[in-house]
Formats: sequence, structure tokens, C-alpha cells
Amino acid sequence: MLSEDRVKQLMWQIVQAVKYLHGFGIVHRDLKLENIMMTDTSDTAKPKIVDFGLAKMIGPNETASEPFGTLGYVGPEILKKMPYSFSCDIWSIGCIMYALLSGSLPFDHQTKAETFRMTIEDMLQFDLPVWKSISLSCKELIARMLIKDPLTRFNLAQVAQHPYFDSVRL
Repeated sequence: MLSEDRVKQLMWQIVQAVKYLHGFGIVHRDLKLENIMMTDTSDTAKPKIVDFGLAKMIGPNETASEPFGTLGYVGPEILKKMPYSFSCDIWSIGCIMYALLSGSLPFDHQTKAETFRMTIEDMLQFDLPVWKSISLSCKELIARMLIKDPLTRFNLAQVAQHPYFDSVRL
């Protein structure tokens, strides 16, 4: 687990990188902790997104339907085999942020079937003791990124403009 200030810096950089990709019509489709590499081992290392093996180019109004992603990070719309778009990356960013702050994924279980069910059905909870020390603004942002309905989930512009990032926005 990292401090909330460090997570804020890292997530701002990740959001900007994904914004860059989305600007070129690229949806990553497999954002997860294992696909975020750090430039070095220092406290000021920068995150770099890697593994574009599942990435796809789509137009602004297009959707994809292939069931790609990693369970625990993949949005419910993909698990339900619904058409999806750039919002699937927002879900994954929310999962990454939750994991960096708490040490666990928001919807995770020992069995794949239960993780699948939790992702689709369960409400997001901030019930671990660590969440008591995390700001309400941070929890609100994560909750907006992890809205089950991709049409009401925050988009990348809303994430980037959220007040949580006021102190790190360039």
C-alpha cells in the first residue's frame, strides 16, 4: 500500500497517459497493476503503461465486443458480453487506484465464479480499516469510476477534472 499523496500523483500520471491513448482512439482493455511499470525504484518514479497486446483502435462512437481483460480489473459490461467502449479503461483505473490504496482489489475472491459475480452484482465497499484514513474525495472518485453502468460511469474528462486532483493538476 502507498500513501494517498503518492497514489494521487501516480493516478494523475496514469490518467494522463490513458487520456493520450484514448485521444488516438486506442482502448487498452487490460489495464492492471502488472501492466504499470515504474521508471525506477525511487519515490519519484514515473508509471509507464505496458502490454498493448489486447489494445484496440476504435472510433469515437464505436464499440467493441470481444471479452478481453483480466478478472478483477475488467468491467461488468465486458463480463456480461455487452458492447463496450473507452469506459472499460476507466473501470480498470478505478480498480488500480483502489488496490494501490488498500492492497486489495474492490471485487475479488478466491474463485473466478465469485469474482465474476461480485463484479457484476455487488456494491462497492470501503470496509477495510485503511479506508478510514482515506479522504472522502478520493473514495468518491473511485466510486464514480466503478459505477457498474458504463453509460453513467465517469468518463476520462470527468476523472481528470475531479477536485481530488486539484493539488497535482498541471
